[in-house]
Order: sequence, then structure tokens, then C-alpha cells
Amino acid sequence: MSERQDGRNYWQRMGRNRMSRRALLRASGRAGVGATGLALVGCGDDDDDSVSQVAQQQQQQQQAMQQQAAQQQQQQAMQQQQQEQAAEQAAQQADQQEEQAVADAEQQQQQQAAAAVPETGIPTYGGTMRRSSTIETHDYWDPHRGVFGPTQFMHSMLYNNLIRWKNKEKAEMEADIAGLPEIPDPTTYVFSLNPRAAWHDAYPTEGGRNITAEDIVVNVDRNTAGVDSTGAEDGSFLGLSSWRKIASVEAVDETTLRTTSDGIDSTYLSATFLRPFGWMAAPEGIREWGTESDVWRDDPTTLRVAGSGPFIAESYEPTEVFVANRNPNYWKDDAWGQQLPYVDRMEYYNLFDETAIETALRSKELDGAWLNISRVESLLGDFPQMQRNTVGGGFTIMIRTNYNPDWPGEDGEGNPWLDRRVAAAFHLATDRYLMIDTVYLGSAKPSVLEEIPWFSTFWSPSQEEMTNIPGFRADHEADLQEANELMDASGFRDTGRSIYLFAPDVWEQRYPGIVETAKNMYESGLGIGVEISIDPYTILLQRLVDGTSTGQIPCWTNPPSDLDPTSYWLNGRVPGGSANFYSYENPRVTEIAEEMKVTLDLEAKGELGREMVELQLGIHPDYGWESLSPGLGVMNPVSNEAAWPWYHVIPDGYQFAHQGHKIVEELWLDTAHEEYPA
Repeated sequence: MSERQDGRNYWQRMGRNRMSRRALLRASGRAGVGATGLALVGCGDDDDDSVSQVAQQQQQQQQAMQQQAAQQQQQQAMQQQQQEQAAEQAAQQADQQEEQAVADAEQQQQQQAAAAVPETGIPTYGGTMRRSSTIETHDYWDPHRGVFGPTQFMHSMLYNNLIRWKNKEKAEMEADIAGLPEIPDPTTYVFSLNPRAAWHDAYPTEGGRNITAEDIVVNVDRNTAGVDSTGAEDGSFLGLSSWRKIASVEAVDETTLRTTSDGIDSTYLSATFLRPFGWMAAPEGIREWGTESDVWRDDPTTLRVAGSGPFIAESYEPTEVFVANRNPNYWKDDAWGQQLPYVDRMEYYNLFDETAIETALRSKELDGAWLNISRVESLLGDFPQMQRNTVGGGFTIMIRTNYNPDWPGEDGEGNPWLDRRVAAAFHLATDRYLMIDTVYLGSAKPSVLEEIPWFSTFWSPSQEEMTNIPGFRADHEADLQEANELMDASGFRDTGRSIYLFAPDVWEQRYPGIVETAKNMYESGLGIGVEISIDPYTILLQRLVDGTSTGQIPCWTNPPSDLDPTSYWLNGRVPGGSANFYSYENPRVTEIAEEMKVTLDLEAKGELGREMVELQLGIHPDYGWESLSPGLGVMNPVSNEAAWPWYHVIPDGYQFAHQGHKIVEELWLDTAHEEYPA
């Protein structure tokens, strides 16, 4: 039997070997017999009996009692045997039923796999995937510190999670380094690692040794500590609050990991091992680049990887291209028993301008690209053979303010956002529908909060409901009237001060003129001066961590890490949360976030979530603008992709964002296609 086949059988055995009802039946069958009864001998009245008679009677009684005890023992032994036989029969029947269920499941999987074979056959190997991405907008090669979207996608080629999302929209999880956990009690999670899982055969793990449970412990310990190489608290570990949900972690043996949560927590898995940057890194790299030194943090442009993923990094030129090659020793198979991944090479080109991206796609220098709807329509009109893929875009466009009382404002005259009337006026003056038309040519929908995009329908108000919410009203004049009433009441205009805002450079590069459009929108709407600095996202991130962020015009932010916004609110809207960059605090918001954490009933959680949305939008009857969120949504696009026919799109590869692993592992190119460029 080959190692690969044995690996698959291992995962099948994992299902059979878990503690189940049949094991309990066997145990109860052997424990059912008590101790043998004791013969009690008492002294009776001896007036009419001689000693010999008494002795004879006692002897007869003892013999009778011994015979009775022997009969009882025999009966009990027979009962025990019958119980054990019954238990064994029940266990055998359970085994047979489970084996049949496993066989049926395997047959169903084979049938599904066969049914899923595309017309051109099962996926084939070869080719170079060529895409565009804003790879210059990158923060850290440290897999535990990075948060930027392009960084996340590059990391998804190089690293694995302990477990991962199979389909985030459906809340379906799947195995990655480990299988899905057994949960023997509400706070204990036991993971069994895939014995084939291995680190890259590349520096610093030459030889590609197997991943152990102790390796995972090292990753958890680093994430829960959140310190730099000197032992000082490091604010660049933005997931610190989430990871600290892990109360304990233990390597039971080389392939078994046990963790416990710090109480019943509905967000435990999604906030820790399933979070977008829940990557597991080899301890060799952690020690060299993140513990004994801080080069992972201090030198973000030099490529340093300690991964286990389907590709091994070759080079990174921030303004040019990121290149990764197929991992020849990758330890995962597809549904047909083929080793993953299929593609030989990944090339991600640093392209911002949509005209340049479209030109590269037309000349077949790219296999596919996300573009605005008019460009996609133009491409499909000129090349009918092209494929179209349309999904809800995960990167929310949002505005930001800052409620830090210790920040004196950009002009040193005091933080203007501390007066919530100024923050509310900024929110109301943001014309969502102008932004939708200007940026996405109408191919977008307003979203109330960055953590709740419009397609997150369980949590989000409907599009119809939004038209009645201040800031999202179809009648923007009504929003502007209220905004100016708030500005008058605040007295801010009388000070002669300007509002200072931030815009990322890549936002202006992708949509030339958008910064000037935003400036005009606020100046004409509020009758004040607006100063906008254009800087890299890395500057924004540092100022967020420092608590000195200005406001922000509508522009990209990271996709939500989860459909359920609970973890986001716990980290970003509760005092002390590791992502509460804005010094936000509201007692009812904190109360709801903590209650949602321990609420397992989805409907009850949904009710709490709807009240939270009211609070964050400033429309709660008890708090009004005082509870307004410092991070408000503007819109999420309806993203349109055009791709050449040899590029086999993964249907759920882009679902709810942060799903790069679905693409890099499963994407394949039909290099035999007649149009594939030689």
C-alpha cells in the first residue's frame, strides 16, 4: 500500500476510532457483575441440641450455603457471559453499521467526484497562473502579524491552517493540517493531525519534516503572548484578543492536540484557528525571524517563509511580481486521488490601473482579472469565449473616524470626532450612491458596516430598509440637511478648522480622481475645509495602532473574517480589544458583544445583532449618535471577473472573501486548450 493511499485510509480510520456508543456497550457488559454474596452464620438457641448436633447442623447449613453460593456464582457467571455476548453483538452490529455507513459515504463521494468531472475531464497538471494584484500593498511576511488582503492571498499559497473554512457562507469547515476536532465537553477541543502533513523542503525546514502537535503549540503560544523579541507587548499582533480565547493548549502526543476555551464561546473556532490569518508556521522560522529577532516585522519587503502550503515562494518584487512554484511534496490529494496542486507556477503582477489590467488580459498576458462592469462587458463583447464570474465583493468600502481622547487632532486643536455630532455629520454627508456610481459604475450596493456587507443577509438590514436609515437614505438632501444641523449645533464651523482625512495611494491609483471627488463631496456638503493626505496603507495601519489616525474617506478595508460579526465586535468595539484602534466604548455595545459570545441559539443571537446594528448606526432610541461606530460602511461591489476559457474558475473560490486557499489548491489550467498561449 502506498503512503498516499495509507494517508487517505488514516482519515477514514479516524472516523471509526472515535469513542462511540458501541465502546460504552462493551464497557457496561463487563462491569455488570457485583461481588459474590457472603454466607452469614449466627448462633441459635442450644438448650435441646448437643454440641455434636449443633456442629452437624452447622456443617449441613454451611454445605447448603456453599452450594447456594456456588449456584449463585454460576448463575451470575452465566449472566455476565450473556451480558458480554449481548454487548459484543451490539458492538459488532454497530461496527457493521458504521463500516457500511463509511462505505456508503465513500461510494457517494466517488459518485459525486465522478459527477463533478468537467467536460474536459478531471483537472490536469501544468501551466502558470498569471493574475494581477496590488501586491505592493503588503504589510508583513510574518504570518501572525499580517492583515492586508493581498498579503493574505500570497500567504494562502504558502501556509496552511490547523482547520479551515470549506464554505464560509454556509459555515462549513474542513480539515487542513488537522481533522475537525472532537469536542468531549463544551470547552475542550481535541485535534488529530494528518500524519502526512509536512513543512516545505526549503529553508529553514530543509528535508520537509512532518508537522507535530508541538509545532502547533509554538504557534498558539506566540499568538497568545503577542510580544516582540524583547518580550515587550507588540501592537502589531492584531488578533491577540481572539487568540487569547485559548485558555490552554497541550500536545498530547506527536499528532494529537488538545485545547480548551476560556468558557463556553460560540466564536472560539472562527476567532482562532479559522481566522483569516490563522496560519501555522514552522518553529524554525518563528525562532529565527520572529522570536530571536523581529525581522519579520521590521523588514516586510524581504521574502521569508516557513510554511507547509501547496506552493513554495521563489521571489517577491513589490512593484513588479510575486512568484511561487508548485510544492512537489505537497501532502494533499484531490477527489480523484491526484496530488494537489495542479498549477506549476503562480505569478501575481503588481497592477493598479484598470486600463493596464484590461490591456494585459486582452493580450493574454493574464488568465483572468476582476474589473469594473463596463470593462467586463466590453471584454465579453469582443471575446465571447471568455468566462464571466460574478460574486459579492468582500472588500467593504468604508469611512473611519477616531474617538481617542488623547489624540490632539491633526492640527493640534483637539480631536474633532470626540463631539459625536461632527462624526455623525461626516457620516451623513457621505453620499453612498455617488460613490457606487463613481467607483463601480453602479455595480455595487450600500453596506451598513464594514463587518456586515450587504450580502450578509442574516445580519444586515435589507436594501429597502437601508433607504430609511440616516446616511443611507435615497433622499441624500435629507441627510445633508441633518448633517448641517449637527454641524451648526457642534459649533465646529465657527472655529475655522478643517477636517483632516486619509486616502490610501492605491485607491487613487486604481480610481484616478476619486480623492478630489471625495473632497468636493464633503466641502460642498458641510461647508468646511477638508484636507486629505494620500499615503500607503502601511502608514494608515501604523497610525491606527498608535491611536493617531485621522478620519478616512471612502476606500477599501479588509473583508470581514467571518459571517458572524461577534468576534469583530469583541475585538474592535469593546475596551481592551486588540483591534479597538478607535478608543470606542459604549456600555450596551460591550454588554451585547459579551452576551453574543456565549449565545449558541442563532435566532437569539440575531436579535442581539440587530440591536447592535442600531447602536453602531446611531439610531438606537436610548443612545442616538453617542453610540455611532467609528467605522461605517459605504458599499460592497458586485464584483465581475473575466477569464479566458482555459482558466477553470473555482465556483466557491471567492465566496465571502479570504478564501485564497480554495483557488491556489484547486485551480487548474487546460494547457491543451487551443487558445492557451504557448
